[in-house]
Amino acid sequence: MNKVLRKSPQHRSPAELECGCRFIVPSSWREALELLRRFAFVFGRLRGSSRFELQQRRVFRFNEHIGQVIDTFVNPTNNGGLDLPHGLAFGVDGNLLVTSANNDSVLRYNGTNGAFLNAFITNGVGGLNYPVWLEFRRGSLFVSSQINHRVLRYDATNGAFLSTFVSEGTVSGPSGMTFGPDGHLYVVGRFGSHVMRYDGTNGNFIDAFVPAGVGGLSQPFGCHFGPDGNFYVVSGNSNKVVRFNGTNGTYLGDFVMTGVGNLSLPVGLEFGPDTNLYVASISNNRVVRFNGLTGALIGDFVSGVPNLSGPNFMLFHDFGPSHIDSITRVGTNVVLSWTGRSDTQMQSTLSLTQTSWQNMTGTLGRNSATNAISTNTMFFRLVRD
Repeated sequence: MNKVLRKSPQHRSPAELECGCRFIVPSSWREALELLRRFAFVFGRLRGSSRFELQQRRVFRFNEHIGQVIDTFVNPTNNGGLDLPHGLAFGVDGNLLVTSANNDSVLRYNGTNGAFLNAFITNGVGGLNYPVWLEFRRGSLFVSSQINHRVLRYDATNGAFLSTFVSEGTVSGPSGMTFGPDGHLYVVGRFGSHVMRYDGTNGNFIDAFVPAGVGGLSQPFGCHFGPDGNFYVVSGNSNKVVRFNGTNGTYLGDFVMTGVGNLSLPVGLEFGPDTNLYVASISNNRVVRFNGLTGALIGDFVSGVPNLSGPNFMLFHDFGPSHIDSITRVGTNVVLSWTGRSDTQMQSTLSLTQTSWQNMTGTLGRNSATNAISTNTMFFRLVRD
């Protein structure tokens, strides 16, 4: 049966929005963004003059220090059918998993070069209906299934369905979620403007950690526990970040107040390795950085990126150092292979006393090369940034 393209929220009636629309983004479909410790992954698409194009389903990478674009990690030509990407997470095998909300699946990409590998969770398995966020825990992958108000559990190694961890009836429109310091699962209900807490072992309902509307929550999305142990939630409709006591959910105040940093429908938030807070602003295509202790505005981290429209969820990730895997001499050639990211460059020199290393032509962003060598000794190294 052909799948009907789901309507964008601006084409839905108030009743449709109340009973479970896909995602409320004024005049836009939702895309996803993930900041990484070594890079930032960003889902983006092209914006048309009179309508919104859904063809540019790709992932960008950004430098984690200055927000500069490194490359397009997942291209539209190799995305494996990615459609309305949202949450991202690196799996136990080091590969990248991405929720594909419009075809109810989770897709897997090579964690080094972004090449499509397979559908880790195929269309609708386990009742998956508009997957949003991903969390790994104790050998399982937990996925929020927004439209049928569930959290589903899958095998972390092969994607096999294991169980319905959270059944419908308590959380309304699960979006962002995270396991807390106490081991319990905290799930943001986007439709209900609340946060529910569940036993992290069996999924039993514990309590409404943040009842509906407390702190002015309206269309909340991403959530995280901060370095101070408190709980932070983005309130999309009120363009702010709200802070709650990390133990009992008591409202502590607005950490980022409405209008600060020109946030416009913020969706995702992450505390970076620098302990600052990063917030994705979906309606004006930016990621804004705030002081992680005070909430004071630092400035734009990502802005003005061509073809990026509607960033939201984010996650920092450490790729580890680049390294040379092997060097083999074959006649007058040397064959090299290495592990590195897209801005890694292979260099060579004839003597370690030399102060000038030479870039090897055509090796930027690659992971192997064959180079002619006319001497008995040559030295190689990898450089980046």
